[in-house]
Amino acid sequence: MNLHAAIKQGALALGAFALVTAGSVGLIRALTAERIATNVQVYQHQQLREVLPPALADVPLPRILEGAFPLPEPQALGHRAPTQGWSVRSADKNVVILPVVTREGYSGEIRLLVGIDDQQRISGVRVTAHQETPGLGDNIERRRSDWITTFNGLRLESLPTSGWAVKKEGGEFEAFTGATITPRAIVNAVHQALRYADRTPLPGVSDREDVEESAL
Repeated sequence: MNLHAAIKQGALALGAFALVTAGSVGLIRALTAERIATNVQVYQHQQLREVLPPALADVPLPRILEGAFPLPEPQALGHRAPTQGWSVRSADKNVVILPVVTREGYSGEIRLLVGIDDQQRISGVRVTAHQETPGLGDNIERRRSDWITTFNGLRLESLPTSGWAVKKEGGEFEAFTGATITPRAIVNAVHQALRYADRTPLPGVSDREDVEESAL
């Protein structure tokens, strides 16, 4: 075999190896991304019950999922594509669960669920995905601290507009030592969810008020 043929054969072998490697990396990345997305969805579904009030705490997950509805104007809650919320009803209690996305976190996107009852009160808030700094920003997780429960029972009118901020900025909410950006992002996201629910017709929240008003 002459030198030219050897170089050509080596180049072909190297090219084939590069193609196989690139294909393998792409396949692994695609499978990993799909698995991560599935895990995030499963975790979110598990958290749905966490934002319900005690009166609905025993509602089975399948029943919650059956209450899914297309979210009106999802971009108002940070979504870039159509998405869904969930309406959970009982004889005397109705709650809507809103998925919210904020990109104001220290390390990027934070996803959370906000439960709002038919009196426009927050029944619960849970973070379902984030990349905040371990030991600092991750205190937004319920397993790390009870900070996220400080929103329970609040309505839009419970605080003046200026109160929906961390104390360092004149608001009513504690920040974490060494981490202000993360709690600020959550407070803003929850406040936005309440404003959204106040102006947007939602099943289980807005329609119950219409029924009560028509009965007067």
